[in-house]
Amino acid sequence: MFEYVQEREVGKRLEPRTMVYVITVGDHDRLNSETLTERGENQLFEMARSRVASGVRILYSATNKIASKSADVLAKEFESKIKKLKCLDLVKFGNSLDDLESFNETLKKMWQNEEFLPEEGESFAEAKDRFGTCMGSIVAKHPDDVVAVIVDPLMALLFHSHVTAAPLNISDWQSMGFASCASYEYSMGWSVVIPPDNSFLSDPTTVADTLPEELL
Repeated sequence: MFEYVQEREVGKRLEPRTMVYVITVGDHDRLNSETLTERGENQLFEMARSRVASGVRILYSATNKIASKSADVLAKEFESKIKKLKCLDLVKFGNSLDDLESFNETLKKMWQNEEFLPEEGESFAEAKDRFGTCMGSIVAKHPDDVVAVIVDPLMALLFHSHVTAAPLNISDWQSMGFASCASYEYSMGWSVVIPPDNSFLSDPTTVADTLPEELL
């Protein structure tokens, strides 16, 4: 008895596939802090050495200080180059950052409506589109390659929503971990390989740990 084996189609071109790791910044002591805590640095060291992300040749980083410092830690561990892109930066909250009460009210409206546009800022929907376009430009430069991006947890959540079409949920943001890693594959479209996770860390922390009590 002979087993039938389907022959591979000759001449059929396989589409290039790019692996992208979306890594969040390390722990910091407060919202909008510019300094990594010692715990945050240790989280990034541990994440890099865990092999959750491997084969990374280049790191793309948001331009703010906390992302830049996080990228510096990872680049040494990955032995990779760093490129900074403004299109990876955090959502622009505009004038609402002038005081905590104003910021709190703006955040509530933004979580209730992705299209809500703060004064001199951008909506979650706009930031999601910006980040999605940015990621598209990155994978176009790196077919059949492995890259990583270093961003704020909120941007990581927006991108995950962009890929999965899942609605944004404030509890998902609050539970997003620092030094978490998600992996996505791009080949004629995005697919999730592993969702955002930092449970492998010995001392994991989340966004909720840095939010002021009076916020939301």
